[in-house]
Amino acid sequence: MPHRPFMLGIAGDSGVGKTTISSGIARLLGQERTTNICVDDYHKFDRKQRAELGITPLNPECNYMDIMEQHVRLLAMGEAILKPVYNHSTGTFDPPVYVPAPRAITDGERLIPRAVVLEGLLTLSRPAMRERYHLKVYIEPEEELRREWKIKRDVAKRGYTPEQVVADIERRMPDSKAYIWPQKEFADIIVRFYRPPGYDPERPSTLSVRITLKRSLPRLDLTEVLHSAYEDEPTVLRLEARKEGDVLDISGGLNPERAAVFERLIWEQLGSHAEHFNPEVIGTFWDKGGQSYPLALTQLIIAYYLVHMREHAIRQGALSYA
Repeated sequence: MPHRPFMLGIAGDSGVGKTTISSGIARLLGQERTTNICVDDYHKFDRKQRAELGITPLNPECNYMDIMEQHVRLLAMGEAILKPVYNHSTGTFDPPVYVPAPRAITDGERLIPRAVVLEGLLTLSRPAMRERYHLKVYIEPEEELRREWKIKRDVAKRGYTPEQVVADIERRMPDSKAYIWPQKEFADIIVRFYRPPGYDPERPSTLSVRITLKRSLPRLDLTEVLHSAYEDEPTVLRLEARKEGDVLDISGGLNPERAAVFERLIWEQLGSHAEHFNPEVIGTFWDKGGQSYPLALTQLIIAYYLVHMREHAIRQGALSYA
């Protein structure tokens, strides 16, 4: 196949929703067109060993960073890998899995480079990995919101008590500040979910989101289109040019009709590239089984930039094999 894969890196602290974002993007693009990798599988020590050593999985010394870098490089070159598997439910390791070479997909007479989506705690931590990604995303919800999400997830899925999760968050905080939060600097897109005034925790679909599109991104048509379309609705969707980039605020009060208009604007920008997209599979979150329009539109915007940057890379020959 003449195309290397398009590499998307998603980083953020524990419990921020990295898997929710990445899995939604994969479902939107099509599972057969994406390869999803969790870099948290590259832990050196299991849960019991980490407790004995007094080290957290956020610390690079607790991870096989050299193997992680090697696998990112191999995937970027379109090669297969044998990936380790860390079982978050048991805190131990499962047998490694074979990840096939992420080759292009035939779509009629056209070849579409596969998207490789890598997500985890340390996805953007090393220059050798960052230089392999075509698009980099950092997720940072409000800290109290992150704690709420992490407690719910770890109690429901990983066998912890709420008190154990809170203690673990506090124990990890120095490493969060030292190793995880600094990755924000290297992201092209920063996603921040936040609670609007009067937010009801029983209705997580009403969370708002702020998406920062940094200057490192190519200047595309999306921002101007949204600005002209929504300048009469500043409380629902706001677009502001700042020093760090364009900042898009999507209100949790966005109604289905407005969300549909927003989606249509993006579909129009994507044109034929979105023919296989399925918008009904995005915006879902596990704990309430509901759907969030700000979450769905966040996933769609990231996919929008992925597709456009992939097409640009193809035209520039950046995804061609030597």
